[in-house]
Amino acid sequence: MLFESAPNVLYNYTDQVLDPQFYRAKNLWRRNNIRDDYLASVVIFDDVFIKNGDTPESISFNYYNEANLGWTIMIVNNITNYHEQWPRTADALRDYVYAKYENPAAVMMYETTEVVDALKRKIVKSGMRVPSNFQVTYFDGTASAGVTVNPVAPVTFYQYEERLNAEKEKIKLIKPIYIKEFADLYTSSLHRGGSLVIGQSKSEIKID
Repeated sequence: MLFESAPNVLYNYTDQVLDPQFYRAKNLWRRNNIRDDYLASVVIFDDVFIKNGDTPESISFNYYNEANLGWTIMIVNNITNYHEQWPRTADALRDYVYAKYENPAAVMMYETTEVVDALKRKIVKSGMRVPSNFQVTYFDGTASAGVTVNPVAPVTFYQYEERLNAEKEKIKLIKPIYIKEFADLYTSSLHRGGSLVIGQSKSEIKID
């Protein structure tokens, strides 16, 4: 559907400048932008988490009752490389990790674990990258001497890749009530250029 609406472009498939030979193709690189400040709109968008095995087409079918609106999901979430930007299935992730790393179970880095004192004050936040021998000493009010801890946990290559994959699972979807208006305006705007503007307080989708 989207490809049909893309503008045509002529390519010279010879080396001749004076006697060129052209063929007509779709300009699949032509995209319009959705302004970043409108992507936070709770009126137009819903936040959704991709489940294992979901595709843009399956989500489109389940959400809009039409599988051919999967391209809108790619556009809204600025996904230009499906293989790199869409979350891999559990099986695909395993194959990817074992092909990428010689030993996926090896430690890649160390991170802090959360430390809270007796008064529930946070001494160390979790997730900071540190050396394996990282230590912190603090007074928790229950002992005369300071308490020294080594709040460190290893992160393997596999765990690291699992995190990166999980970060891709949260996406935005145009709410069903607005999807037809969005799809129609976006496909027509491919010929005109500009930005697709989506309002934050009401149903306002227009070409800027």
